[in-house]
Amino acid sequence: MHKYTTDYPNLKQIEQLVWRQLQKTFSVAMKSILEDMDKQIAEERNKKRYRLLDKRKTTLVSLFGEIEVERNYYRDREKGEYVYLLDRYLEFEGTMGVFAKRLKNKSEKYN
Repeated sequence: MHKYTTDYPNLKQIEQLVWRQLQKTFSVAMKSILEDMDKQIAEERNKKRYRLLDKRKTTLVSLFGEIEVERNYYRDREKGEYVYLLDRYLEFEGTMGVFAKRLKNKSEKYN
């Protein structure tokens, strides 16, 4: 007589597997959306004012983990500044997304 034994994951293990998959899916989708936006901004920008210099990598911290994004880097000829137009459209400063900041602030209150 054969005894069949199958190991099934417990609820915590299933949650961890699902969470990791969500992180991967979110990161891929977010990276694609941001890089597509940056490409469209580059095509529609005021080319006399903003000179495209190159692409630079940055890592954004989100609720679902880190996301590495390549974004266009410009020289603003009117103001003499170097800018990322994507950041300006997103009203984004730094590397931490809005939800990640909120989560961090809440966790700091309890520490």
